[in-house]
Amino acid sequence: MNFRVHKSLLCLGLSIALFSCSSDDDEEITPVPSVSKEAVITNYANIAYQSYNDSYNSAVNLKSVLDDFITTPTQAGFDASKIAWFAAREIYGQTEAYRGANGPIDTPNQPWSIDNEGQMNAWPMEEALVDYVAIGSEGEGAGTYDFNIISDISIVINAASISSYNEFENNEASVTTGWHAIEFLLWGQDNTLPSENLAGQREFTDYTTADNADRRAQYLSVVTDLLINDLLDLVNTWNTSGTYRTVFDNLEENVAITQFVFGAFFIAGDELSGERMFVAVDSDGGIGGLGQEDEHSCFSDNTNRDVFANAKGVYNVIFGEYGSINGVSFYDLVVEADAVQGQKLLDAGNIAMAKATIVGNNSQPFDLLITQESVGNGQIGPIIESARALEDWANEISASASAIGINL
Repeated sequence: MNFRVHKSLLCLGLSIALFSCSSDDDEEITPVPSVSKEAVITNYANIAYQSYNDSYNSAVNLKSVLDDFITTPTQAGFDASKIAWFAAREIYGQTEAYRGANGPIDTPNQPWSIDNEGQMNAWPMEEALVDYVAIGSEGEGAGTYDFNIISDISIVINAASISSYNEFENNEASVTTGWHAIEFLLWGQDNTLPSENLAGQREFTDYTTADNADRRAQYLSVVTDLLINDLLDLVNTWNTSGTYRTVFDNLEENVAITQFVFGAFFIAGDELSGERMFVAVDSDGGIGGLGQEDEHSCFSDNTNRDVFANAKGVYNVIFGEYGSINGVSFYDLVVEADAVQGQKLLDAGNIAMAKATIVGNNSQPFDLLITQESVGNGQIGPIIESARALEDWANEISASASAIGINL
């Protein structure tokens, strides 16, 4: 599967032609680079802004659908809410490539820091801190809390209170906010075996006749508003003349490129391939010790699409493309410096995306696929193949950075 036309070869050929032409064979001509680092940096910043803006708008749409459901809870409204979550999640997944880039989403203690990634996308989730869980499921990752926020009427449900419980008692799995809290409130626990090919089976009556229905609805509304506000902060700071955009635009060019390329390198070669794929394959958490608790979107069984979206975000960064935006990129700089390495980067990216697409479009959910694979026993399937392709791509990203004088 070819995701990108090798347009930079045209630029390279033009450069060679320009360098070869002279009205005076004795005159030395200093070649002018055809790819501007400044333009590459600006294109990346434009993509980051547009990605967050699209994610924000999709979250606003999710909230609108949820509001309709909360006002008049029906099965149809519940189903529509889940579809809206899926749509919004697909867009946000691509923004993960802006992590690890010394940017505002996950850098602490800087004047321009927002550092809200953990509030938006932390996982896995010990869901018993938020709402009821099935009796006996605590040892499978649900948590061992003797209270939950929704049933404890002494806890006021507002943005301040639920965010204060996020990573409660320094437990990173005490997730009370963000995408996965919303996911849990829509799907509930996935208490079925992966072979049953079922997501969580929460019923819409949890918002009508069940205990704490009103507080559950209030929590769902508040936590979604909090996510919207977090995304809006990122939109504003990446907008032209925004707080971080101003900082980023004034970085030394090689520093800016190093930072954003490292983010893509980190997601491909560590966070996605390692933490979200290899770890899940080797995990024994969840129902039947089959690793279900360590898949990213374990309540909705959306992890297949998480893998694709995260990989696509890396592709966006490396090749300078997102939606209608298609500008000069890190890849173009590499091609200009070393066409052979540029081809390796392109090939590795296309292979990784082809493998990620197989996972993303697979008819079997992620939690079932991981039960059929094992690194130690040589049982290789689409998850391991995709993870290895992402690692190979990360290696080519690193080698490509070296080709333009950058050390990741």
